[in-house]
Amino acid sequence: MAQIVSGPSGPEPPQDGDRVFRSLTVDPTNSSILVLGTERNGFVRSLDGGRTWTRHRAGFRPDGDSYPEIWDIDISLSDPNVLMAATLNSPGPPTGPLGQPGLYRSTDGGQSWTQLNCGLTSSRVVSVRIHPSNPDVAVAGLEGGFPSYTDDSNYYPGGIFRTEDGGENWTRVEIGPDDGHNGFSIMRLVPTDPPTLITFGVSPDGLSKNLGFLRSTDMGRTWEFFADEFRNRSIDNFGVSSNGRVIYASERDTYFGWISRDGGETWTQSGIHQVNGPIAVSPVNADLVLFASFNDVRRSTNGLQTVQVVMDTPSSIREIVFAPSDPNIVYAETDGYVLYRSDDAGLTWRLLVNIRDDVLNVNS
Repeated sequence: MAQIVSGPSGPEPPQDGDRVFRSLTVDPTNSSILVLGTERNGFVRSLDGGRTWTRHRAGFRPDGDSYPEIWDIDISLSDPNVLMAATLNSPGPPTGPLGQPGLYRSTDGGQSWTQLNCGLTSSRVVSVRIHPSNPDVAVAGLEGGFPSYTDDSNYYPGGIFRTEDGGENWTRVEIGPDDGHNGFSIMRLVPTDPPTLITFGVSPDGLSKNLGFLRSTDMGRTWEFFADEFRNRSIDNFGVSSNGRVIYASERDTYFGWISRDGGETWTQSGIHQVNGPIAVSPVNADLVLFASFNDVRRSTNGLQTVQVVMDTPSSIREIVFAPSDPNIVYAETDGYVLYRSDDAGLTWRLLVNIRDDVLNVNS
């Protein structure tokens, strides 16, 4: 069992800004159960819609007095006790004394964790999705790169990896040229029959090496390219309707949204609505979309034809999540681990908790 450390008592800029990244996750069967990851302080969990919280780090490997960054978490639909977490520091070896980050799995609802890196080519895991009907099958996205803050000059490739044994072993899926030089930090699981995975390959080595939009209908065994006109663009976020037909995408530094209503075959451009952050699409209404714009949340009920500002926040919004079992409930998280909740599908919001002040620094 890994030693449990307290983690930093506050953010340490510029590297550490108390960011939740994309780890804010709602149980798919219970809108009151939330799990989120922190930048260097492990996991926190609420069983009552965010009113009270517990902190969990058992089995999560520390690096000195802190933990790896948690970028993504998924909760199994068929067994909500099973969770997987994508964690990272710099690209590096997935095993050995420097291999604290990588892929972690919990079988007790997030209270304790086991690292499962066998078969991965790097410890920089940026996304993970669990098969809706089989918690032993999952797909993970890795980002390739050279290590930082070390004399190690090796390149650790990224790619898409798949497991059928609960993460005990991972197999790399061959996609195409430069797939090892891409990262797949946004991966959406669309609840179609069969389930559809959609991701976007971005290369840290330049847009010319991007793989772009990819889709799989066999839970990651094979992938097809689509929307080739976006391959060399800087798509930094996207949201997908529950039937997979409507896709909203954000292109960095353009401030309008790209919209497809035919599964990515054709696209139109919205007005300049300051689309500049995470995008969330209602599970029951493809025209209802929430997105972040600098320090506010904006809402559209007509597919980005018009928008309204529905919440101002003091810092950048990192994630917006509709509760799958109750689409009226939405959660949003900002830097500083400040969590907000809406009970009317994003129209009005209330401050729920400051995770740093009210949880981490109380339950060390």
